[in-house]
Amino acid sequence: MARKNEKLSLRQTQSQRIMREKGQQIRRQNFFHKFRIFSLVVGSLLIISTAIWAWKTSAINLLIQTSSDKIYGSTVKMGFSVKNLYVEGRKRTSMAEIEKALGTDANASLDNYPILRLNLDEIRSRLEQIESIKYATIERALPDSIYIRITEREPVAIWQYKGKKSLVDDNGVVMNDIPIYPYESLPLIVGENAQKHIMELLSMLATQPELAKRFSSAIWVGDRRWNVRMRPSIATADGTENIEIRLPEKKPARAWNMLAEKQKKQQILDRNIRVIDLRIDGKV
Repeated sequence: MARKNEKLSLRQTQSQRIMREKGQQIRRQNFFHKFRIFSLVVGSLLIISTAIWAWKTSAINLLIQTSSDKIYGSTVKMGFSVKNLYVEGRKRTSMAEIEKALGTDANASLDNYPILRLNLDEIRSRLEQIESIKYATIERALPDSIYIRITEREPVAIWQYKGKKSLVDDNGVVMNDIPIYPYESLPLIVGENAQKHIMELLSMLATQPELAKRFSSAIWVGDRRWNVRMRPSIATADGTENIEIRLPEKKPARAWNMLAEKQKKQQILDRNIRVIDLRIDGKV
C-alpha cells in the first residue's frame, strides 16, 4: 500500500485521469437518458392535457349553445319574437336586400326569430354594406317589433366605364343595383376612376350656372384632368353635337371661370367651333 506522502508515478496519474473521465462520461450519459425520459413524459402529458382541454371546451361550448337555444326558445313562447318589421326612408333599396341583411345568415329570415337574440350592431353593419344605403339605425321595441331607419345614397351622376353604366353618389360610391332609367337626366361622366372625382366636377360646374346649363358630359383623361363636353347654341360645321372643353390638370376651376368670361364677352360657345383648349394657364 502506498503512503500518503508518496508520489504517484506517471502511469498511475494517467490511469486515475482516465478513470475520472470515464466516470464523468457515464454520469453524462445517465443524465441525458433520464432527461429524454422526462421530456417524453412531459410531452405526453401536454398532448393528453391539450386533447382533454379541447374536448372539454367543445363539450362546454355545445352545452352553452344548447342551453342558450333552450332559453331563447322559451322567450319565443313568452311572445318575445319578431312579428313586426318597420322600415323608414326606403325609396330605392329593395326589401329583398333588407330582409337578407336582417337574416341570421344568407338564407334565414327574422320571422318568429327570438327578438332578444338579435345583434343590432351586426344587422346595422350588414345594412350599411348595401350599396344604396348610406346610414342605418335599428331599434328593438319589445315584445315583437323591429324599427329600421335608413338614409339612402342620392345618385348625382351616371358613370360609364368599359361600356357599363352605373349610378354614383356624391362620395363616388357606385350603386350597381339601382336601375338607371329614372335618372337618365343626371350628368354623364366617363373614364376609369371618374367617379372618384365627381364632387370636384359638380362643384366646379355650380360656380357658373349658365355654363352648367350647356353641360352634356365629362371625360376623365389620364386619371388627372377633365374634358368637358358642352352643347352649342348652333350646329357645328362638321355635324358634331358638342363642343369639347379641355381643362387643365391644375386649377381647372380657374380655367372654367375664364371660359365663362369669354362666353359673356365674346359668345365663344356660340361659334362654329369644335374644341376649346384651356390646358395652358391663362390662354385659350
